[in-house]
Amino acid sequence: MEDPTSEIVKEIARCLPIKEAYTDSVKPSAIEIGNIASDLLKVIQLALAPVQLIAAVQDRYRNFLDQSVRRVPQDQRIAPAPQILGPVLEGIRYEPEGTSIDEMFSQLLSRAIDSKRVDEAHPSFPLLIKQLSRDEAVILSKLKEQTYEYVYTSTLDQESNRFVRASTEVDEFPSHILQYPQNLPFYMNHLSSLGLAGIYDYKNQEAIYAERDGNRVQTGTKVFCRYLLTDIGRRFANACTGNT
Repeated sequence: MEDPTSEIVKEIARCLPIKEAYTDSVKPSAIEIGNIASDLLKVIQLALAPVQLIAAVQDRYRNFLDQSVRRVPQDQRIAPAPQILGPVLEGIRYEPEGTSIDEMFSQLLSRAIDSKRVDEAHPSFPLLIKQLSRDEAVILSKLKEQTYEYVYTSTLDQESNRFVRASTEVDEFPSHILQYPQNLPFYMNHLSSLGLAGIYDYKNQEAIYAERDGNRVQTGTKVFCRYLLTDIGRRFANACTGNT
């Protein structure tokens, strides 16, 4: 009985301009080293080794690959780099179909298959996707479209002479679209730790003053920020969250 992964390779081979035809009469082990179809087979076998390829699982991978490949015009299709294909297939092993993370993996693989956009598919991106929650994927997609204002005030603690955050005055991010909107501050801290996005100052702070004992003294400050993608985050979002 033929290895199920061979079937998946043949699905790719039918869609991509692989130089040597892959036929039922040619066994993968007989293809010389360096042949693209053989390389793809090895990558897929490694990625799917721990998975029992029952019919439903085979359909899952076949549908994923078909969607990713069909998104690219036929005359622009190339064989994906193993450094992208392997981690992507490994990543979707744990991800249900149709989620925002699943879509990220699919979009990234499409870039890796597209001769005009393959430069966007960096080998680090599959690992970054694996570290994201579904809500964080939504945040990155929204920040790709626009920025959002975030303004807060801090109060000056006279004893320690330090500013302590007091209240949020403006928060334009549409947190209602998230599955867990209460986690938005944590999500932004996590995205910042990954170097993808954050809440950053965009203009000088404004001092807040009050009259005390006939004197005008500073009691706090107003900080003007925006939710923003970093340069790396924008490249990541362009490669993994849709067509722009």
